[in-house]
Amino acid sequence: MLISGVDDGYFPLSYKGGNGKAPLVVTLFERLKLKDINIGFITVDGNEATEVFERINWGVTTIFDGVTYAGFNYIIPKKNYIVFYGSKPNYQEVQRALQGHFNDERKEIILRVLHDLTRIETKWGSIYINTDLDIMDARNVIETYQVISKYPEPIRYAHVIGKAVGHWHSRC
Repeated sequence: MLISGVDDGYFPLSYKGGNGKAPLVVTLFERLKLKDINIGFITVDGNEATEVFERINWGVTTIFDGVTYAGFNYIIPKKNYIVFYGSKPNYQEVQRALQGHFNDERKEIILRVLHDLTRIETKWGSIYINTDLDIMDARNVIETYQVISKYPEPIRYAHVIGKAVGHWHSRC
């Protein structure tokens, strides 16, 4: 089975408010083997992450590291997805931050995903997910890829790659 993982990368605080771009990394795994990587760039606090993701995605079951990327840019998952959180986000803090800075649909989308999180127990402890898969199927996918921590390898790799690409990009 092919599984992809999505995370963003480093960006300097000066990029906030749409003043720069950050990497969006999608990894592709077959079993525990990294098969491919795609990288796009998204505007920090922009609203095009869903479109960028759809261009660089393989259309397989995807584990997203949260719903927000590059500040409050966001991806609207469509099918075969698991939105993953290693700990429960503070709903009130996210709501307050969104209300203070954004007057568009992102507030409703992000808060709906956070509101609908389900806590599940895995071999590495409690996690929180939003998924369109059967909960047991989602748990099995996550546990298959939990090798050294509660974070599944597809998003762990995407995080490491995104961080390196983001640092490189901010210096160019």
